[in-house]
Amino acid sequence: MQENFHHAMIISEEAKKFMIFHNVAPTPSHYAVAYYYFTKEILSLNSKIDVQLAAYKPLDTIFLDSLFVKFLSNTQQIEDKIFTPLGYTLSSTLAQLDHQVSNEKAAISHLNKISKALGQLRVYKPLQNITTFLFNTIGQSKVKHKFLSTELYKASQEVSQLKQKLEESRQEALIDTLTGLLNRRGCEQRLKTLSLSQTHSSLVIDIDHFKKVNDSFGHSVGDKVIQLVAKIIKEHVASDDIPVRYGGEEFIVILSNKSQQFAHSMAEKIRLAISTLKLVQRQSNTQLPPITVSIGVAELQSNMTWSTLFNNADQALYKAKNSGRNCCVLASIIATQHPENAY
Repeated sequence: MQENFHHAMIISEEAKKFMIFHNVAPTPSHYAVAYYYFTKEILSLNSKIDVQLAAYKPLDTIFLDSLFVKFLSNTQQIEDKIFTPLGYTLSSTLAQLDHQVSNEKAAISHLNKISKALGQLRVYKPLQNITTFLFNTIGQSKVKHKFLSTELYKASQEVSQLKQKLEESRQEALIDTLTGLLNRRGCEQRLKTLSLSQTHSSLVIDIDHFKKVNDSFGHSVGDKVIQLVAKIIKEHVASDDIPVRYGGEEFIVILSNKSQQFAHSMAEKIRLAISTLKLVQRQSNTQLPPITVSIGVAELQSNMTWSTLFNNADQALYKAKNSGRNCCVLASIIATQHPENAY
């Protein structure tokens, strides 16, 4: 255990020096990349960093974040491999030190009694010198151990803070920064917590004519529209549902343990709420055209995968787009009208 601790501390120090030398921003994800670079366990990661350095290119945030996502996105693995063993070793070492310091306190107390007794007898000066020497030696050892214990405690606190920051980074990586909804990766993580044997439904929502809004009013207005649509979606779904910004102007909602009839009713409420939005561009005082959405609705059937569910909802969305937009379409209706598309 001590060997693992010393090895981890050496790698940690090398990683910190490396980050300082190359002006790397001190984030948990960057630390993880630097740490693994010095373990040399992921040769592809080392190769990419070496090529970057050989070309005299900076180790900037974009480059390091891309390495983290590609090689180290499994943050549980990082925690298991770096922080948990190191934290355990630090705790174990601190416990050993505390035990040793307790023994030294007992020894000092015992020597004090002996020294006091010898002083009262006023004999055996050599014995008094020996006890004084032992007393001083143990006292010095106690001071050293106290210093080491303090440093180890600080290191243990740093490990705990890094674990917390890493978990925060992991959570942030699952959230769409513009809307606060889950992103695609966050959606994939949440789906792992749901059982395919239960009844779930999905909405695939797309903002109608969104490109025209961007082209006519600019991306900042487009972003505002996306935020408002996301807000309305969030306000209508339950706490156990999963609203997701899947990309661009497209959203997905997984309605947990809910039938397609319920999902269709929910989709209509969302569609109507969005259609009542009245937006004005402040700079030009120009009113935006009506904001509407088209929605495809599908229900998870037996022996169906999430991919099939989303594909069915997507086909329903396509039908809604071709039916004049600003409407909701059930995938089951498409299957009835076109048996060749039955799922």
